[in-house]
Amino acid sequence: MKTGFIFEEKSEMKQPIGGWMIRLVLSFCVVLVVKIVSFAQNAVQFDTEKGIVNAIATYNADVRQSILVASQYPQVFADIRRLKDKEQTSFHTLISNFSQEKQGWFYELTRYPDLLHTLAIKPDGLKRDEVGNLLPNKEQTLEKAAWRLYRFHKADLVEADNLNQQADEAYNKLLGSLELPVKVAFLNLVKYPDVMSILTNNLALTTEVGKQYVADKEAYNQFLAAKHDSLVIQNDREVDYYKKQLDENPQAKAELTQAAKDYAQENGYIVPNTSNYYNQNYYVNPYSFWFGYPYWYGSPLWYPSAYWGGFGFNYGLGGLGFYGFPTFGFTNWFFNGGYYYRYPTLYLHLGNYYRNTIVNNRVFVPATRGFMNAAREHYSPNTSARTNYSRGFNSDFRNSTSSGRVFNGAATGSFNRGGFSGGGFNSGRMGGGFSGGRGGRH
Repeated sequence: MKTGFIFEEKSEMKQPIGGWMIRLVLSFCVVLVVKIVSFAQNAVQFDTEKGIVNAIATYNADVRQSILVASQYPQVFADIRRLKDKEQTSFHTLISNFSQEKQGWFYELTRYPDLLHTLAIKPDGLKRDEVGNLLPNKEQTLEKAAWRLYRFHKADLVEADNLNQQADEAYNKLLGSLELPVKVAFLNLVKYPDVMSILTNNLALTTEVGKQYVADKEAYNQFLAAKHDSLVIQNDREVDYYKKQLDENPQAKAELTQAAKDYAQENGYIVPNTSNYYNQNYYVNPYSFWFGYPYWYGSPLWYPSAYWGGFGFNYGLGGLGFYGFPTFGFTNWFFNGGYYYRYPTLYLHLGNYYRNTIVNNRVFVPATRGFMNAAREHYSPNTSARTNYSRGFNSDFRNSTSSGRVFNGAATGSFNRGGFSGGGFNSGRMGGGFSGGRGGRH
């Protein structure tokens, strides 16, 4: 088994810029920004095969199966990576001369490609209420983005739609020669940009997963299912404890609500309005895999509808992983950015939770990992990570299968002993969840 592999965004009208030297400098800056953005959104790393396997295990069964089928075709992922880089560069070049707010409008419409196309082919002259009637929901950000881009920047909106159509056509052409089940798997995965980013940015490890799966498909599926089920039990136990503690402290809960709003606003996140705290469709309408999430985000947020779930307003296992705790990015902003003084009751509450977890030697579960990592930097900056936290799984797939052991002991036992190792989209390295990473803009 190999180790050490690396995993793998004005005024109402654009203003003309005079002077060839200024244009040259700006052109260089656009290229530089694109390169920085590309690195930021592609820099997620897993050090070993265990890391990517553990990340895959957090996803539900149909996504896992699509991953396993597609992982047998690493060359396709290499081609997808090149296509993504090309399309993302074109998109960033298109929007680069706009203000950040207006760039956000373009990103917002990439979450609704059908609407983007409809607006692009509609004739000029529609009234605002007519554009509003085309929207799939009444989110204020979407309504503003659709109207302003249609009314004042129609040509650029059309170009954005052309880029999206171009990416889809190129993707379908790339998949054209594959057998139908494989093609279906890739078409399913592109709906989940976080999954596609993991697989395309970690080709060596993705290839190894494919080899392990081909060697014994039934056993490998059972192995991942056992890991997933164990995580559910372990995660739910800790989430229940966290929820009970928070529900018994309404002032802390109120301050958490306000802090989550402040974090989003101060770090430029475009998120749904607060009326959707309890919306169950966390993973609908993600940002486009081809164009990425807004480049100024300090950490990944592919699914804006899942934002509030990352701060404890919803609890448990979601369709694509775990949520229910303050993420690494938020916790780091809160503790280590010095913002905790604004929320004294919440500060005391989260501090008590952190200390009780350490003192009582409770297992670090995926949902808590980002929070505990950032809190430890605040309370114990000179101490190393807890042994169980960093050790990870004590048994991998080869060990559990080559010895002939049954999965009810080997795979699940490693979860109970070792916690969650190697990251996944809840890791600190990836930003600790849906909005994790260190706050701020790039």
